[in-house]
Amino acid sequence: MSRWIRCTAAALMLGFLVSAPAVAADANYLAHGNPDLSSLIAPPPMPGSSAQEWDLQAVLAIQGSRSTAEVQLADADTHKSVFRFDSALGDNFNADKLPVTAAFFEKLTKQGAEPMKAVKAYWHRPRPYNSSTLVHPAIETEGTSPSYPSGHATYAYLCAVVLANMVPEKRTEIFARAELFAQGRVIGGVHYPTDVEAGKLSGTLIAAAMLQNPAFRSDLQQATRETRRVLGLPVLK
Repeated sequence: MSRWIRCTAAALMLGFLVSAPAVAADANYLAHGNPDLSSLIAPPPMPGSSAQEWDLQAVLAIQGSRSTAEVQLADADTHKSVFRFDSALGDNFNADKLPVTAAFFEKLTKQGAEPMKAVKAYWHRPRPYNSSTLVHPAIETEGTSPSYPSGHATYAYLCAVVLANMVPEKRTEIFARAELFAQGRVIGGVHYPTDVEAGKLSGTLIAAAMLQNPAFRSDLQQATRETRRVLGLPVLK
């Protein structure tokens, strides 16, 4: 191959890489204060109520029956990463092979945390292990940070809604994995069942709000194209 051809090929490849679409770092996926989860989800059980006692007893019941395998999975899931869904989508679903998708989920994770922080501060519910000495967490705890809703359950369902839009063929498997991710918080003793249920709803509401945003949909399209190509799936129509 002549030097001219090699240089031309290199220039074309460089031009492709420069012009290839990437996730817009400065684009907002959510308007400020949207969604207002404090007005969209039910309040947590009141201290001293029968509902609060039921919540605590549910945590204690699971604490007495949780298996080593369940605890190990719950502990591994404390690290929030969309690539924990590789068990649903296959080994090729990993950050090394999906740089655009990784950047996309990193961005939506950061922006999706804002309404979660606001509603946690609004309700400021203590975690089970901060409310009862009978609760013995089996996974990494989060100190005195508020418990309601569960941020991990929120994250799991936010990711699940988005992934199900990207790979609808795997919708059932994706949501089954999200459920394990969410329930691990009760298994680990760091959340009540009502925290998790509220988190599942919160993640769905955040995803629904993002899906209305043109910048989000544009980045979603790029991530979908990359993910489906790497997973060997046809282009969505």
